[in-house]
Amino acid sequence: MKEFLRFLKIIADDTRLKIIDMLSHHDMCVCEIMHRLNMSQPAVSHHLRVLKKEKIVLDDKDGRWVFYSLNKEAFFNQVEHLNTELFNSMRENLRCRTTTRDYEACKRIENTLCSHKTAR
Repeated sequence: MKEFLRFLKIIADDTRLKIIDMLSHHDMCVCEIMHRLNMSQPAVSHHLRVLKKEKIVLDDKDGRWVFYSLNKEAFFNQVEHLNTELFNSMRENLRCRTTTRDYEACKRIENTLCSHKTAR
C-alpha cells in the first residue's frame, strides 16, 4: 500500500503530471519543459528530480543538453500494478458490498470511547 501511495502522491502533483504527459510524447530537455510550463529552471529541475528519484523519468546527457524521457516500463508497471491490485480489489469490494450496518459495533466503540473519557 505504501508503494501505491508514494506513486499516487508523485503523479497527483499538477506540474509532475504535465511533465509526464509531455514526456509521453517525446524526449525533452529542461529548457523545453520550462518554456512549455512557463516555470523557472529550479522549479522544473525539482520536479524532474522527484520523478527521476522514483525512476519514472530517465535522463540522458547528449552533448551539452540533458534530455529527459518517460521510463515507459516503470510507469506502465506502476499503473498496471495500481489497476490490478488496488482498483480491481475496490471493484470487487463494490460488487460484493453489503448494505447492512453493524449498529452493535458502533455501540461497542461508542461505549469504549465514553469509558476512556470518564477514566481521565
